[in-house]
Amino acid sequence: MTKKMHEKLGRFHGTLLKIDLAMLTFVLLPFVLILEKFYAPATRGDLWRKVAHWIVVSTFNINGVKLKIKQAKQTNTQGGNIYAANHASEMDGFMLFAILGHKTVLFTMPNQAFPPILKTWVKKMEAIDVIRDQIDAQSYPKANNKHQAIELAVNHLKMGHSLIIFPEGHIEKLHVLHYFHTGTARISLKSHTPIIPVSIVNADQVFPDESSLHPGTVLFSFGKPIKPDPNAKLFERPKVLNLRDKIEKQIVKHLPHRYLPPLYKQNPKNVGVFVDIDRTIYEGLSQKDLITYLMYLHKIKAKEAFKIFYWLFMEKTHHLPHKDLMQQSLMVLNGWDMAELDHYVHEAFQKKMLHKVQYGFFPILKDHAEAGHSIILVSEVIHPLAKEFKRFIKANASLDTKLKTVNHCYTGETPCLCYKDKKADLISKFAKRTGVNLNKSFAYADSYSDLQFLSLVKHPCAVNPDHELLEHAVENNWQVMLDAS
Repeated sequence: MTKKMHEKLGRFHGTLLKIDLAMLTFVLLPFVLILEKFYAPATRGDLWRKVAHWIVVSTFNINGVKLKIKQAKQTNTQGGNIYAANHASEMDGFMLFAILGHKTVLFTMPNQAFPPILKTWVKKMEAIDVIRDQIDAQSYPKANNKHQAIELAVNHLKMGHSLIIFPEGHIEKLHVLHYFHTGTARISLKSHTPIIPVSIVNADQVFPDESSLHPGTVLFSFGKPIKPDPNAKLFERPKVLNLRDKIEKQIVKHLPHRYLPPLYKQNPKNVGVFVDIDRTIYEGLSQKDLITYLMYLHKIKAKEAFKIFYWLFMEKTHHLPHKDLMQQSLMVLNGWDMAELDHYVHEAFQKKMLHKVQYGFFPILKDHAEAGHSIILVSEVIHPLAKEFKRFIKANASLDTKLKTVNHCYTGETPCLCYKDKKADLISKFAKRTGVNLNKSFAYADSYSDLQFLSLVKHPCAVNPDHELLEHAVENNWQVMLDAS
């Protein structure tokens, strides 16, 4: 079977699984809504979890997903447990729930992020949703903050329930581990509940992405309970970090080496992480969205904006070189006061652009930041806008397109257009100036035009790649992230 046929078959199986899951949840929803009226309010969550457990077990059985426990489950007879696992696929929570049963409560992303029917079920099951980062806070402000989520978790544990929680917080889009957060350790310390580490193996093969399924077996290794220090002061940072590290160590112990990211294997000193903006950490073209916002505020004449959009069309149809497009388009900023442009750029970023940040890429940046790497933006985006991205992701530096100024006003001229070979040149000079070792460094970009700077580093990754870059990445065994949303 060819690779394309294998991928198509995977998407077909994935669609069937989602149809089965949707049908069962949809058909049973009204019956459970009626049935819960005969239950005391305090026991309704258990009812919904019982029915949900039957649904997920049935769905996996119908679609050829086998769950194998590699090591015996470790149980705490005094009450609930905290099951902490790596997060290789979007089905991990359902699979663990299928194994552990209806007395287990899920720790999830914000409820509003789920599809409509699942949203209802997850809420009725008393799952604990949590705001994981600033993007969640912006998109789902009604979800529980971290303190509220911890309190809810502790209450469930007191009632004898167990918890399923993923310390990474996000799915492993590149199929390697993310940074482990401290929430699991904090819940354990506050509730004096042991943590059972769970290593999930092969989920990335059975569920390679959000739309595919290759029927097969997923292995679950349950480790020995990790008991919190009974003498630790509440949330004492050294104790929290020590417990977090123990969880990570025990999970990693039973994972194949392919799950370990390169940053596990090297000294973080002098490591750079060079990241493109448009179509890499941002969905679409940020400067186009900025122009649209300025036109909406009548700060740019519609005639000038339409000229830019026409030039974009000409470039797309290969009738205008990209450099000419940029140089002509940026002349619209001629005469703008520097402070005034900064103000409107910040306003546009906060009001119109934040929701288009590529959410799936955010955990990777967090991994690098926690590893002590220097994060450097590399983009043809103009400096005032690149500054907003730099501030938002807490990058260390930004190599971007500089605009000429006279008397604190922009002329629209570009002495430095950060594009193609210029990106590679700026990175080389930056590395030489700051001592960054490119032979240990990482780079992330979406376009074949970024090939020169991607080729400079030891660990290049194609993110949302165009066709040409995808071909090159596959041929050269580079990492590929097809969907960073």
